[in-house]
Amino acid sequence: MATGGSSIYKGSDLIHDLSCSKCEENDLNTEAQHFCPECEHHLCNKCVKIHEEYFKKHAVYGRGDLHKWATFSMDRCDQHGKELEVLCDDHQELCCSVCVSLNHRLCKSISHLPDRAKGFHEKAEFRQLSAAVDKMRNRLDEMKKAGRKDQAKLKDSYKKIVAEIKFLRKEIDAILDQIEKATIEQLDNMIGDLEKDVNDDVVKCVKMNDQLKNMMEKINQMIGKRKETNAYIGYRKCTAKLTQADNLIGT
Repeated sequence: MATGGSSIYKGSDLIHDLSCSKCEENDLNTEAQHFCPECEHHLCNKCVKIHEEYFKKHAVYGRGDLHKWATFSMDRCDQHGKELEVLCDDHQELCCSVCVSLNHRLCKSISHLPDRAKGFHEKAEFRQLSAAVDKMRNRLDEMKKAGRKDQAKLKDSYKKIVAEIKFLRKEIDAILDQIEKATIEQLDNMIGDLEKDVNDDVVKCVKMNDQLKNMMEKINQMIGKRKETNAYIGYRKCTAKLTQADNLIGT
């Protein structure tokens, strides 16, 4: 398939991927560089200037916007914009001259459309087309309505789930607040008890330290005065106090 501004030679004829619609009306073969979706015309550089003078408000797209050239024309090739001329019987495809040159040159059977169309509108398959289209359109409408309902249900489900999540979040927050409060209260009580125990030990240490100091001072005084009995008593009391101190430190 030719792309962009390319063209293909077939014998002495120059075949463009898209030809200017206005030039074709005058039996001229000019490559299209622009497209007007409102007129459904492909235009060359010369014809687009004339078009813009008459239709200043029409949006015209150049080759840089080929994806915007798509349009629907009953007798035009969707791919190349040229007039449909034949039917490829091998592939059952409607073709323009470019289609034939590019994709169907080796096909065995190609029919001229006017020949294939003779009397076709009288055939049952053509007469049944309108009913088949209406039936399909009704099915599509039903599918669309069902899709709309599904969309509405999805939105409702989403809202309900979000509301449940938020409600659950509030319940979890409340439970966490209670746990936090109870834990802090337990911690306060535990720290208070520990501080009291530590403080009691500190007081005991200070008191026992002072007692041992005083005892040793008195014992030393007794030895100097040779009061053996009192010295012995002091020794017994002092060793007992040391045992108490050792037990205190050991705990």
